[in-house]
Amino acid sequence: PPFRMAQLRKQVTDTNSVEYQRLSWDALKKSLNGLVNKLAVHNVSELVPELFTLNLVRGRGLLCVALQRAARAAPSFCDVYAALVAVVNSKMPEVGELLLKRLVVTFRRAYRRNDKPHCDATLRFIAALVNQQVAGIVLPLELLALLLE
Repeated sequence: PPFRMAQLRKQVTDTNSVEYQRLSWDALKKSLNGLVNKLAVHNVSELVPELFTLNLVRGRGLLCVALQRAARAAPSFCDVYAALVAVVNSKMPEVGELLLKRLVVTFRRAYRRNDKPHCDATLRFIAALVNQQVAGIVLPLELLALLLE
């Protein structure tokens, strides 16, 4: 509850304590999820400065998880999510690399399980990242070879 969280924030003053780190982690997670959920075609340019105000070095994994979850829920918005990743990737290439690694692992897992909707959403996101030039051309060619076997 918000009231209880506000009380906890007031009580914790030591920035090195475990509770303070947990509270700041949860706040970062909520902020990233909120920004990814707000993302639409018409407001990408407005949300990018807000995204860069957050601690992306610490929260790059959280950003990747939020983007993957959003892309899985709404595969039609993969182009928008890929555009956001392309902008973030221009400043912090490790975010794009981490997202691609996680997408490949997710695709492998879904492919082994024969989970078609999950495979489809992951492939759409990878294709959008290739279109935005976050990923090279080798990855889609390898995926195509795998699917044609």
